[in-house]
Amino acid sequence: MSGLRIAESIVVQLPLRLGLGGLFCLAAFKKLQDPQSFAEAIKGFRVVDHAELGNLIVSAAFVLPWVEMIAGILLILGLWTRAAAVVVGLALAAFIAGLLSVIIRKLDASCSCFGDLNLFCGSKVGWCQVIRNLIMLLPTAYLIWRGGGLVALDAVLERSGPRGPGGSVDAIGDRA
Repeated sequence: MSGLRIAESIVVQLPLRLGLGGLFCLAAFKKLQDPQSFAEAIKGFRVVDHAELGNLIVSAAFVLPWVEMIAGILLILGLWTRAAAVVVGLALAAFIAGLLSVIIRKLDASCSCFGDLNLFCGSKVGWCQVIRNLIMLLPTAYLIWRGGGLVALDAVLERSGPRGPGGSVDAIGDRA
């Protein structure tokens, strides 16, 4: 284990995991506090016909925050880091696509990305939200590439390996 790898884990990967995971947990928490407002924000993006597919909007308003919360917690813990980062990356790509759709169609829609908080940007959809999400894609891509680091549950589980009774090693070198 090199000193460079330890430094990367502590100085880069841990803060990225905590920051990105914390932001996604905060966003999820704020949406879960007021799912009706989040459903109205989704409706405002006019991606689907709310009269015909209103149940899809309501489902998204309840499911999406839980996906964000679980992915955020996994990032914070460093458990299944790459998978959680892929989920976050796909969510960010979908959010960017939705934001661009609203901007291109010149709709007057509110962003409920962080519930009633307007982190870094105003409540109206604009380029600020697109840039914010693009910036969040950078640590996401890094975590997909490099993983959670040595200060992560992934690393602890990898070091301990799967163990059977007595922690013996079978004939092909795998732990039994």
